[in-house]
Formats: sequence, C-alpha cells, structure tokens
Amino acid sequence: MKTQRYVILASALATFVASTAAKAADPKLVPGKDPAGTAVAILADGFDYTRADLAKVLARDGEGEAIAWDTIDGDHRPFAREAAGTDVALALAKNGAVRTVLVRVGADPATLAKAIAFTATTPARIAVVPLAAEDRKSLDVLNAASKRFAEILFVGSVPEPTTEEKALGDTLPNLILFDSANDGHAAAQAVARALGCERAAPSGTSGTALKTELLARLQDGAGTDCGPAAETKQPK
Repeated sequence: MKTQRYVILASALATFVASTAAKAADPKLVPGKDPAGTAVAILADGFDYTRADLAKVLARDGEGEAIAWDTIDGDHRPFAREAAGTDVALALAKNGAVRTVLVRVGADPATLAKAIAFTATTPARIAVVPLAAEDRKSLDVLNAASKRFAEILFVGSVPEPTTEEKALGDTLPNLILFDSANDGHAAAQAVARALGCERAAPSGTSGTALKTELLARLQDGAGTDCGPAAETKQPK
C-alpha cells in the first residue's frame, strides 16, 4: 500500500514539475497599449505573441495586460511558437478594427469548453473557432455552448462539413459555420471582412443579433476586400 502511495505521489510531483517548467518556459506577455476596436476571441492551438505584428493587436485591460488564457497550462500565456493560431489571429486582424483575445486550447474537447467559459468573462462577444478535420467532437461542444452562452456569436470553421454540420450552422441562432478549405482561416477571414475595412463596430448586443449583422455585411460586401486576403468561402 505504501509503495503504491509513493508511486502516485511521485507521478503527481513529476506532473507538477513538468507543468511548472512549461509555464516558466513561456515568454512573458509584455504590457502594452490596447489597439481599440471590436474584441474577438480566438480559440486555437496557441500563439506566438512575441511577434510584433501579433503583439500590437492584443486586447488589453486598463493596466495594459493582455487578456489571454491557456487552458492547457492554466495561465495567461497561451504560447506555442509553431501553432496555427498565430496565422489565424493575423488573418483576423489584417483589416484593422479588431482587438484579439487569445485563448489556447488542446486536443481534448474539454479544453474548448474551458476556453468558451473564459471568453464569456472577457469583452469579446465574438469567438472564432477553427477546427481540424479530426476534431469533429468539438462541434458538440460548440452546439452546447451556443445554447449556454446566447450573448456570444460563435464563428467556426471545419473542413468539408457534413450535411448535419451544415444544418447545425443554419439552425443555431448564434453559430456560423464555414468550410475552412483545410487552412482554418475561413472564419477569421470572414470576421475580418465584416468588422474591418473601416466599417463601424457591430451594434448587436446578443449572439443572434451579431450573426444577423455579420452575415448581412458579408452579403453586402461579397467578393470585396480592403486588403490582399484570399477569398473567403461563404458559410455552409
């Protein structure tokens, strides 16, 4: 019995040490000036916020601290140097008028649920959620979250959505689902077009109103862009 207890304690200690080391290795988020604009959360696999082009579009609080969270390490440093989230964030902010709330999630759908709960405590009322082809279970999380957090508009993307997944984006009043074309940028590009390009900030105060407004803006500006972004596919 003692041996088993020692093994459990040793395992717990090793996990704690590894987690502490991982947190210590993450670069500090340097305080800065809030860029203003509409706050949009990005729930992705991590971000290289040491890059100047990303650091300048981070949403910040009154003390200049970045509003961010890492659901894996449990801290405010959602860092991953080679993660796809960096490109998603830059695609979102490329047309201006957006301040990004960075939230790192892992492969476990439970981390997405934690990320959404954190997003609800931030100024962001739009959440961009790029999903990988093998990550279909996270759509169940988005389905449940859209009903729980009616004040948030969820803009997701998934490669080649099925008929059922297309219906999910059509029927839920605060979810838009795009075909990501395997790059995961479709949702971010769509939000960038709807909010940037010197457009006024959205006036909607609920996820449903924001969905109506963003889709109307995309329809009005179909095929146009104020920057060199690739064409964004229409929602499925």
